[in-house]
Amino acid sequence: MTSYCGCIWNEPGTWKPQYLPQVSLKAHATILSSAARTTLTQTFVNPSNRVIEEISYHFPLYDGVSVVGFECKVGSRLLHSKVKTKSQANTDYQNAVAQHRTAAVMDHTSMNDVLVIRLGNVPARGKITVDITFVGELKQDSQTGGIRYTLPSTIAPRYGASYSFSQTQLSSFGLPAKLQGMSVTVDVKMGEGLVIRELESPSHRVKVSLGRVSSTPATSATFEPSQASASVIHQQNNPSVVLEQDFVVLIKADGLDKPCALLERHPTIPNQRALMATLVPKFSLRPASPEVVFVIDRSGSMAHKIPTLRSALQVFLKSLPVDACFNICSFGTSHSFMWETSQVYDAFSLQQALEFVGTIEANMGGTEMEQAVVATVHNRLHFKDLDVLILTDGQIYDQEKLFDFVRERAADNTARFFSLGIGEAASHSLIEGIARAGNGFCQSVTEYEELDRKVVRMLKGALTPHVNDYKLEVEYDTETEQEFDFVSETEDITESETEAEEKEGDGDIPMEEMPRSSSQPIPLYDENFKEPDAEVDAKDRASEKLPTLAPPRAIQAPYNIPPLYPFIRTNVFLLMDPYSVEKAPKSLRLSATSNQGPLELRIPICDIGTGETIHQLASRKAVIELEEGHGWLSQAKDENGNKFKQFHTETKRQLTELECQNLGIKFQMTGKYCSFVALEESSSSSSEQRGQEHTPKHHAVEYVSPIAESARFSNFPAHASPPYVIPARTGGVHVRGLRGGGVRGSQGALRQMQAVSMSSGTLHASHSTQAPSPPMVLEDSSSLYFAAELPEAPRFCDVRQAQTATRPFYQMAAVLVPPTPTLTRTPQMRMHELIQLQTYEGSWMWSTELFELLGCDVNATINQLATLYNSAGRKIENEFPHGDEATVLATLLAMGSLRKKHSASRAVWELVHAKASEWVRLELKNMQSQGSPAAIIASIQKEIFDMV
Repeated sequence: MTSYCGCIWNEPGTWKPQYLPQVSLKAHATILSSAARTTLTQTFVNPSNRVIEEISYHFPLYDGVSVVGFECKVGSRLLHSKVKTKSQANTDYQNAVAQHRTAAVMDHTSMNDVLVIRLGNVPARGKITVDITFVGELKQDSQTGGIRYTLPSTIAPRYGASYSFSQTQLSSFGLPAKLQGMSVTVDVKMGEGLVIRELESPSHRVKVSLGRVSSTPATSATFEPSQASASVIHQQNNPSVVLEQDFVVLIKADGLDKPCALLERHPTIPNQRALMATLVPKFSLRPASPEVVFVIDRSGSMAHKIPTLRSALQVFLKSLPVDACFNICSFGTSHSFMWETSQVYDAFSLQQALEFVGTIEANMGGTEMEQAVVATVHNRLHFKDLDVLILTDGQIYDQEKLFDFVRERAADNTARFFSLGIGEAASHSLIEGIARAGNGFCQSVTEYEELDRKVVRMLKGALTPHVNDYKLEVEYDTETEQEFDFVSETEDITESETEAEEKEGDGDIPMEEMPRSSSQPIPLYDENFKEPDAEVDAKDRASEKLPTLAPPRAIQAPYNIPPLYPFIRTNVFLLMDPYSVEKAPKSLRLSATSNQGPLELRIPICDIGTGETIHQLASRKAVIELEEGHGWLSQAKDENGNKFKQFHTETKRQLTELECQNLGIKFQMTGKYCSFVALEESSSSSSEQRGQEHTPKHHAVEYVSPIAESARFSNFPAHASPPYVIPARTGGVHVRGLRGGGVRGSQGALRQMQAVSMSSGTLHASHSTQAPSPPMVLEDSSSLYFAAELPEAPRFCDVRQAQTATRPFYQMAAVLVPPTPTLTRTPQMRMHELIQLQTYEGSWMWSTELFELLGCDVNATINQLATLYNSAGRKIENEFPHGDEATVLATLLAMGSLRKKHSASRAVWELVHAKASEWVRLELKNMQSQGSPAAIIASIQKEIFDMV
């Protein structure tokens, strides 16, 4: 991840930041079921002869990932870390730096996917090694049906209307990194009985081994079907292997679509157990007929994705049910709707929408998403449920405001929000936050993957009936009075209570209760009174007055189980009641109700022994909910029966902070209110350190959250000079990390430039000019598998003169030369053309164009159909086929083509096929009443499918 990455400090006498060169990188991940534990080791050096007073080290993680380990080694000195409250960690760090001791502190920034480490008193010519261990849930990849592991390598500049470009945010313009070695290893250990079928990387060429992990001895002949390993290793002088983009691994294994529940025991906390339930429901409910609004990002950075977006939208439109309502909202700097309000899906509205999709361009400037989402909700049809599908490749600055709005609108269970992030620049904090707040789900796709399957998967989720009363119970093996526990019990709130709360409003109960009146008056002058110490923290004094809230015996995260969607993986965590340790959990029972009947799922529990990963994932998910203003606290009461929502705003904030700190310190993981602090042992303050007190020092980087200043390049006036000029160098020109809209306009110019070969002290070294190789499909584990290299990517920037490389980056668009695409009619294109021929109600007309796409001769097809009719005892007429009969036969032929020729893309056309199948059923029923050969056609459907 480019921006915000690397170690930064300020050179004396200049405002320009400098980047410590990264000299090695090592990442090792272990995947267990649907969770991953990753240790990232990076080594930097201080090349100067001065002590650096403070460096600022920014690095990216995806939203929801929890940092559970932090270790820093400066020279030969190891800094020991511990999770403390944010204020205490900062105090310890400042005290250590003031004593000229080396220290480090790690904090979350205002965005969940960027963290920052401050390291103080870095010795001259010193080497810094940073180990970061983090755990996270793995997402399901709806394109392949497997699970997706991603190691981030780039975070783009944040976009916000009130912030201007800051050079410190673009580490791709920093000093070149001297990479001496780089390795990334992913070990996969699935549960017993699960066979790994494929391990592939759509982003990098990797070495893959099936049946073993990296720690398996080379001499071992054991083959474990549930284990596999993938690795990419870079050696010096081999620049072809770099992390210029996210490192992605896809795992396909038998049984991934089955629900499971894993029980883990904590190694150090007595009687502490945690459960992780992976829910992958398979149920068939009749599709709903909601209002579906597709909100699409048309900022400049989407230019290269517009053809794919158009194709995906066409599939989306063809897949809608006939009684749905729909609309398309486009946004950039402004927003607009295809229609003022959503229209009923019919032949006329479909044709209008298809014509509109053909005109879509990336020509709407920046990325003002919030206004578009707000307008979409305000324009909704109130007699239908609303499902909003958001597609973006960028970020926004004030995303918490958007989350609050989405959460508020989804609270009544009549609106849901789904999100799809495109490319490495898409903020996972943004798309995860939208889906979490909006009771939907999110998907992500790299720049080299197709959108269509994921768009259809999102549409299938949007058409799923709204179910919102899921309940989870733990069933035990022992014979007791109560053989099951309700994980969370939501109190019934009567109408009168709700009305009373609305009248009382916020802050009805003050932050500090007034003391009861006493018969003795309080003297207005007391000689023994002493003024409190001004240095005493007011928050500490206030915390003593906080009401006492009893946490639930078992903490479930998410506290309210979100809607479940067929074939979409959802994880639910449970920090179990320590007092239930004598009981052995046997199974989990998940239940809900729908307007089509009750739903139920029972999952056996598997005890996986001792560990911390599930505990840390559970606590992190619970903390995220608390930080966002909901979770178990929202239903809590104090000892007097006062509800949390009635407390004063400051009281609620302090209670939330306290509970987040309790969980963070207990399970040693960071968050908004907890930080890692790493300190050098005081005894190590040797003569070496005392000598450093007289060594010249570099100035510290002023610690301001990098997100507070967004790289919105459109803030520059036309005549302004850039903050600095890209140095001249041979080769193409590449400006990476300029994402999310701005001055690029419809060409997406700056994003597409080829690279000046330079790199920074970030997670990667330099930029390859080759597109990633296609994914590999593995069949055995005895060899190394490398995908064939693709030809060099098309150059978007033609460097006419050597001086071009020294132009300001915002002037380079003038030399852009668009590539000349060479398109061949691929099977994928034919499939999309076939889908476009379908009518809005689901049929295909008998036409020359249809048969050209099917690859069939019309006369030969008629003869085959005549033979089938004759074998069924019916003679054909001279004008066979004609009318409705011809349309039914054409539809069956088109359905057969999708089944046979495009079976690998079933996830794309399944809704189109389902609509066609329903149309055929109804049409045959209608034909039968008119004396047409409906029964004969129904009897030979399979043979007709096989004709194409």
